[in-house]
Amino acid sequence: MVIESFLRYIRTEKRFSSHTVIAYKTDLTQFENYLTSTYGAASDAEVTYAMIRSWLASLVDEGVVSRSVNRKLSTLKAYYRYLMKEGVVQASPVAKAVSLKTPSVLPKFASVEQMESILDISGEADNGFALTRDLLLIEILYCTGIRLSELINLKMEDINTGTKSIKVTGKRNKQRIIPVSEHLLNLISNYAGIREQVTQPGVFELIITDRGKKAYPVFIYRKVKQYLTVAGVKGVRSPHVLRHTFATHMLNEGADLNVLKEILGHASLAATQVYTHNSIEKLKSIYKHAHPRA
Repeated sequence: MVIESFLRYIRTEKRFSSHTVIAYKTDLTQFENYLTSTYGAASDAEVTYAMIRSWLASLVDEGVVSRSVNRKLSTLKAYYRYLMKEGVVQASPVAKAVSLKTPSVLPKFASVEQMESILDISGEADNGFALTRDLLLIEILYCTGIRLSELINLKMEDINTGTKSIKVTGKRNKQRIIPVSEHLLNLISNYAGIREQVTQPGVFELIITDRGKKAYPVFIYRKVKQYLTVAGVKGVRSPHVLRHTFATHMLNEGADLNVLKEILGHASLAATQVYTHNSIEKLKSIYKHAHPRA
C-alpha cells in the first residue's frame, strides 16, 4: 500500500487538517495490518470487495461503533479514489460498500438562560485579564458558532471593526466572513488593551494563555467546561456544544438555514439541517402544552 504517498497528497494538495491526516493514517494502517494477518501481503490492486467486507465485519464483531466503522469505510473510499487518480488501480473494490446505519443523535446545546448566567458574570466580578479573556472566548464561540481550531487561530488582524465582522479560516484553509455585534466588538476592544500587557512577543492570536502564549485545545476545553458546569449544563460540555448552541438558538429565532450554513462554514446544507430537529422538538413541546387536544 502507498499510504505515505496518499497522506502527503491529502496534507499538501487537499489541505486536510492534521487531525484528519492522523485519523486516515490510523485507519489505513489498521486495514493493512488486517490484510497481512488474514490474507498475507496483498497489493492495492489485489484487494477485493470481499476482503474489505471481511475487515468491516471484524470491526463490528469487536464492538466498534457504527460511526467509527463508517469513518474507516470513508477513508478506504478516499484512498482508492486517489489510487484510481494515480492509475495504480482501474476500479475501486470499495465502490459498492454501503455505510452502516447509525442512530440519530440530536446535538446537545445549552439553554438561553444558561448562557445568560455565564455571560452576566462580567457585571458581578473584578474583570482582570483571566476573567475578561475567559468570558470573551465563551462569547465568541456562542455568538459566532466558530470551531475550536478556528478560535485558536483567530488573530487580532482578523477583527474588522469597520465592517463589524471577523475573518475566520476554517477547514482546508477556507475563509469566511462572519458578522458580529457591536457588543462583541466592544468586548474585544476592552480585552485587547489588557492583552497587550500580557502577550509574548510574536504572538498575534486573539486568545492567549495566562502566560501570554497562543491558546491550545486543552486550554480552551478546560475553560469552556468550567463555565458550562457552573451554568448547570449536563453531559458533554465542550467548545462544540457552544457551536451547537449558537446554531440552535439562531434557528429557534427564525434564522434562514442557508445563511446559517454559510456562517457555520458547512460544505453542504445536510450538515446544517441536523439543527432543525432541535427546533422541531421545541415546536412539539409548545404544541403539547398549548393545544387543548394535544
